[in-house]
Amino acid sequence: MFSEGEKAKEILMTRLLLTGVVKPFGVDDDYGEALCTMELLNNQVTREQGIHSPRSNNLSFALYLLAENIHVPTTVLDFPSWKDFTREIDRGGYSHVGISFIIPNVLRARRMAEYIRSRSPKTKIILGGHGAAIPDLETLIDYDEICRGEGVFWLREYFGEDRDLPIVHPTIPTSVNGCIYGAPILEKAGIIIPGVGCQNSCRFCATSHKFDRKYTAYLKSGREMFEACRKAEQALSVTDFGLMDENFCKHPERARQLLTEMESEKRPYNFSTFSSAETVKAVGVDFLVRLGVNFLWVGVESKVNLFEKTRGIDLKSMIADLQSHGITVLASAILFLEHHDKKTIAEDIEWAIGLESDLLQFMQFGPIPGTRLHKDYLEAGMLVKDFPWERQHGQGIIWFEHPHFTPQETHDYLKQAFVEKYHTHGPGVLNMAWTALKGYRTVRQEIEWRERNGFAWDPDSNSYVQLRTAPPDHFMQLRLASMRKNALKFRPALQAMCKYAPNVRTSEKGKRIIEEFYHTFGPLTLRERTLQQVVRVSAFVENQRFKKSGVIMRQPPLIRKVYPQRASARPVPACETQEFVMESPLVH
Repeated sequence: MFSEGEKAKEILMTRLLLTGVVKPFGVDDDYGEALCTMELLNNQVTREQGIHSPRSNNLSFALYLLAENIHVPTTVLDFPSWKDFTREIDRGGYSHVGISFIIPNVLRARRMAEYIRSRSPKTKIILGGHGAAIPDLETLIDYDEICRGEGVFWLREYFGEDRDLPIVHPTIPTSVNGCIYGAPILEKAGIIIPGVGCQNSCRFCATSHKFDRKYTAYLKSGREMFEACRKAEQALSVTDFGLMDENFCKHPERARQLLTEMESEKRPYNFSTFSSAETVKAVGVDFLVRLGVNFLWVGVESKVNLFEKTRGIDLKSMIADLQSHGITVLASAILFLEHHDKKTIAEDIEWAIGLESDLLQFMQFGPIPGTRLHKDYLEAGMLVKDFPWERQHGQGIIWFEHPHFTPQETHDYLKQAFVEKYHTHGPGVLNMAWTALKGYRTVRQEIEWRERNGFAWDPDSNSYVQLRTAPPDHFMQLRLASMRKNALKFRPALQAMCKYAPNVRTSEKGKRIIEEFYHTFGPLTLRERTLQQVVRVSAFVENQRFKKSGVIMRQPPLIRKVYPQRASARPVPACETQEFVMESPLVH
């Protein structure tokens, strides 16, 4: 037993390193596949779109949230190279190292754990992230502790801290390394994590099962949401935010409170988030527009109504309504479901493309450890024996026995589905530009109509109602100005979208959209013409590189952030927030 003095000494000596896995990503090596690029859009949404695909790397958001909410002195390493990681370990002084990883990166995590054991054998190794769900993980990685669910409360309990302290939200951007047509993406956004988990409990969903099919709110009120946005705006100079929440408007009262706060403070923040179709139907498009949602990820899955969240909903009509109000829709479909054969999978691909969403994700049906689906398939003996974990990422071949498809066919069908979407509707960024323009024009017309006819927003009914004398809607005028800015950000790249279009039909579509921009906003400004020239040159260079190599990988820069020991989990003012330290991107 330790004495009180020894316990105090041990606490003082505690230092934690939280790290993601080591790069390079998107290469075939001993630790992973080239198909696992660690890029969300390019990897599984705008795949096969060449230089039209937006490129960026999302930060490991959880690491910063964890570090912000414990008292232990903590260092975060995001996107480290092997040299970065080993240098950090060789510095010494870490009593604990937490490694966060997804299933396909398990071999990278193992390599890192082996190095820790060889250089610092007394250091405790903690594993977390979706990779922690791998069964019998102790046979793959030598570790001391594992966190399979929610991490903030787990770490607080592990280090003997008060788990019920208020959550301090981190101030971080959504991504780094952003570019399109080889030119840097100028617009930046912050990340807000309202909560984790999903109660819809789809049997294949790793996120829902990771958090025990429950929702844990970090930001419990609209006021807390607003303060997190305001803090990020002051520190990062951003007004756009990605809401990392599986179904944010599933809790409408908090969303309504957030809208009330924005209206009161005259701050029309913009949001990209996730939603189920039934939630969109419940809250309504008018509310989403007023709230500032301009990007929505919706799971459509299959035209066969296998899921309660889409049953009885006209998805094509819903998507068109969202788009006409300026909300980009990323629809997500699943291939190789249990009912799929050669005929029905072709029908589902055609159906998903026919929804005409701006962006379309195709993912392979996959029994991921920790899910009910994985348990069912394991018990039924349907999992491919000894299938490598590093290949289980949903963009290669499936890892279970399907009665109607060979492994190679699953790869080919998936790739062809992306190609068909691209050749049918053109680049995703072109569709997004058209949606942004349509939304600006629609909302402008609706504001004018409501003012003429005396309609005002009623928060109780969550709709516009007619009054005898309706005051001017100043907040929606602010929202309209924001939508105008959002539409215009696409304008300098429209010529490149046309020039490198996959076919004549798409090129003509792009030219029509350019004309619509002209009719709406007039001639290009000097700044827009300058940016257009920059994009034209960078797109030419990028296209030459793409034709030569067929793939362009930009490795994300290292981010190293130090959180000193704190006496309490208090909000850190912007002036005290430590800046990210990043290295230059490596180009391969």
